[in-house]
Amino acid sequence: MSTEHERGTRTEDGRVLGLKALAVLFLLAGAWACTFTGRGSVEVNEWWARRGPVVPHDSFPGDCRLCHVGDDWLTLREDFSFDHLAETGVPLEGAHARAECLRCHNDRGPAGVFAARGCAGCHGDVHQGKLGMNCVDCHGQENWRPLEPIALHERTGFPLVGAHAAAACWRCHPGAEEGLFIGVDSECASCHGDDLARAQSPDHAAQGWTSGCDECHIPTTWSGPGFNHATFPLVGTHGTLDCAACHAGGVFAGTPQQCVDCHLGAYQAATDPDHVAAGFPTSCESCHVPTSWSAAVFDHRSWALTGAHTAASCSACHVGGVFAGTPQDCASCHLDDFNASTDPDHVGQGFPTTCDDCHSTLAWRPAHFGHKGWPLTGAHASADCTACHAGGVYSGLPSSCVDCHLRDYTGATNPDHAAAGFPQSCEVCHNTVTWRGASFDHSFPIDVGNHSNLSCSDCHLVPRNFTSFSCTHCHEHNRAAMGKEHVDVRSYQWLSSACYACHPSGDR
Repeated sequence: MSTEHERGTRTEDGRVLGLKALAVLFLLAGAWACTFTGRGSVEVNEWWARRGPVVPHDSFPGDCRLCHVGDDWLTLREDFSFDHLAETGVPLEGAHARAECLRCHNDRGPAGVFAARGCAGCHGDVHQGKLGMNCVDCHGQENWRPLEPIALHERTGFPLVGAHAAAACWRCHPGAEEGLFIGVDSECASCHGDDLARAQSPDHAAQGWTSGCDECHIPTTWSGPGFNHATFPLVGTHGTLDCAACHAGGVFAGTPQQCVDCHLGAYQAATDPDHVAAGFPTSCESCHVPTSWSAAVFDHRSWALTGAHTAASCSACHVGGVFAGTPQDCASCHLDDFNASTDPDHVGQGFPTTCDDCHSTLAWRPAHFGHKGWPLTGAHASADCTACHAGGVYSGLPSSCVDCHLRDYTGATNPDHAAAGFPQSCEVCHNTVTWRGASFDHSFPIDVGNHSNLSCSDCHLVPRNFTSFSCTHCHEHNRAAMGKEHVDVRSYQWLSSACYACHPSGDR
């Protein structure tokens, strides 16, 4: 290759045509510019059926080997490549990236002229102008298949749902095979007129149902659960019935909607319980569901069924099939249990017959009495009833601590409660958890530091008198010396109460 070819070819006006650009031109031309004879010969600027029109090579470099190989003009170099975006600023995407160069670059004229016209510059409009000229609204560059046709159809005001989404376009749009999509009437009968005319179960024509298919049908299916029974929802067993089961004689208008209108015979024949004898209302839906008549579930609104009551049969409370006026208090059903109780004897102790004060609906045992008048806390909560209610006596018992714990009070030695004259209000120092570790809330704060380990009698010298105390007997204070030390203290006295007034916490 000559140096001139390596650098490029200079044109008549002095511009240098780069080798890469020259190679591109060769490719675009299909390398059919040279005249040759023999198999596959092509005249200059003529067409070749396999690759299309030929581009003139007049301005191309003279070195044909830049694009051609072999001893014929039909074989191009396999290593030839061209970055269309980098060289031209125009990206080739989808099917355009795979297209032969000559599909766009040929002797029809400059490719830019046609590209400026958009898709219509190269592609004929099979829709004949019916869908506008902006092809990218429906098509991408990969192929001509429309993008998201279901979503696009929503713009027409007729969304494709159910069976409509699976239908071929031509089923509604004649000529769609050739790209013609002319607007059609969106009324159901426009496409389903034949179905309407053939409908015999029921006979639509006889009933006067000649339009408005969507009032009863949905796009999923014409029959079965696809029927929109808006006035009376078909649920449970109703959804499996034939229309004639309710619409006898093909009469649809004015059909009653109350359960008893169809199920009066079932109501009258009921024996467990006997609905008629018990005076049950004919509002079947109060107890029954559309799935089945059996296993009726009654919403026992007037008296909630909880615990063991939920498993009881109706006749356990409604004896003799009597349902109206059944009493709702516990004793009306459980008086025998009340009278037979021995632990404790409810009758003998005069217990009230309000069973729910102690018992729940889960079971009679164990009973949990709320002990409302005297809360059971600490050790009291685990004590047996007879520990306080000796002899089975429950009414009139005193509620003061000392009534049960007098022996504990008189037997106390550390300190001796009786000798010290402690009050018998045990709760002042003790709690219900245990007697030990009593905590007296000392009204005097002088119980910190060294004072916290003192016995009550170390300060309270007079037996049984806890209102008087002494400071001066314990502290090694010389009265004369303390007088000199407190010479600047107004109203100073050598008196325990005066000591405490100034030193309530025992500090100096």
